[in-house]
Amino acid sequence: MEACSDSVVPLFPLILPIHHFEATEKEASASRKRCRALEANGGVQKKEKEKRKEMSESFDVLRSLVPNLSPKATRETIVSGAIQFIEFLQKQLMRLEMEKKSSESVTLLPNSNSDSSGGNGDGVIVSISGNIVLFGVIIASVQRGMVTQILLVFERHKTEVLAANVVVSHGNLTLTVTASVHGYVENTIEQIRNDILSLKK
Repeated sequence: MEACSDSVVPLFPLILPIHHFEATEKEASASRKRCRALEANGGVQKKEKEKRKEMSESFDVLRSLVPNLSPKATRETIVSGAIQFIEFLQKQLMRLEMEKKSSESVTLLPNSNSDSSGGNGDGVIVSISGNIVLFGVIIASVQRGMVTQILLVFERHKTEVLAANVVVSHGNLTLTVTASVHGYVENTIEQIRNDILSLKK
């Protein structure tokens, strides 16, 4: 039997110095910091990518709103085209506002001397804006075919009817006609008005 020596057998085959553990912990901490930095950088990159995508979509929408732009137009071309188009729309708006202010509005009421044979309560109200005229025709005790006769009056005076709305209630006719009148507008309107009022005579 072998003799036992007094030497102590270490429990661990290798004992590392304390400074080795400190260095390893520092490396692990640095590694964790690098990972967090990369993750944060990845988040920033993701946000930047989302912003670029959103900006690209906004330019696509703007390109679709501006007429006569190529699908491959650059961003500078899109912005320049949008500015020109907005300026054009502003000029159009100013022109329309000036036309609206300069247009006259006239109301013509039924003749005061119309007798009962012309129909009690009959009348033609007219509103004029340039060569577009709105006729409001009110006829009490409407007869069959009256709407057709009224529309034929417009045709005889070579007036283009743009829209018409007919309401018959309790035998009374209310007809609104939007028409485009050419030539001597006021004379034509007065003739149309008189012809309509004379239909029941």
